[in-house]
Amino acid sequence: MDKVLIVGNRAKPGVPEAMARAGEWLCAHGVECVDATGDSEAADFALVLGGDGAVLTAARELSGRGMLLLGVNVGKLGFLTETTREHLEAVLEAVLSGDYAVVERTMLRSVLLRDGEELFDSVALNDVVVSRGALSRLMTLELDVNGDWVTTYRADGIIVASPVGSTAHSLAAGGPLLYPGLAALVVTPICPHTLSNRPLVLPADSVVGMTIGAGAEPPFVTVDGQVNRELARGDRVEVRRAEDPLRLIQTGRHTFFETLRNKLDWRGQPRYE
Repeated sequence: MDKVLIVGNRAKPGVPEAMARAGEWLCAHGVECVDATGDSEAADFALVLGGDGAVLTAARELSGRGMLLLGVNVGKLGFLTETTREHLEAVLEAVLSGDYAVVERTMLRSVLLRDGEELFDSVALNDVVVSRGALSRLMTLELDVNGDWVTTYRADGIIVASPVGSTAHSLAAGGPLLYPGLAALVVTPICPHTLSNRPLVLPADSVVGMTIGAGAEPPFVTVDGQVNRELARGDRVEVRRAEDPLRLIQTGRHTFFETLRNKLDWRGQPRYE
């Protein structure tokens, strides 16, 4: 490891200090450090400091470059990060010594089509959400998979999530937890009016189409909870697996199930005494 790209939300408390601390440690160990404004093309990996939002932003902005990503939690939940700032130096030492693994995680690509014209194209790590606007009214959505009509939803919206994103908005809407390494997508309706509507788990090579019908105006498509675009009746949003996966550095200090226990407060059996 000769060059590291250090990124983070400098407006977030604690992040500028953590970035400076990481830069000083890496430079002291002979590693060149650059930020997003510098020559980052040849960086060996991106060190992302912040919360889950910082990881989501970095995953989109670095998409297609094949760069490894190492997340360090300087926020609250930190579900997507590998470590915390308290263990920053220990993890960096392990990475520089080659004591790590690289795992690939499915990313999503969403396209907004209006009268056959592509208006919006974005990648996502967690999810793509089509949902109603500010008014508390149901919207109508036609769902198809690989061109095969599935059903017509009357709901607050639909979430298409990756396995990584199954622990985010989809989970809050009643969707299943998917192991992050699975090759799958999950489609979760938001507050469907028909109680028999349930989440769908689909093969990763599926193309999920959502066509806007009548109802709440204006609806939106939102990517990773960070980027959105207003929709109109008749618009079609297609979501599929992105060509390039996210490549994450893992040092083996935590497992997925340990993260579930710690971050989602899985306590096990209640105390009866």
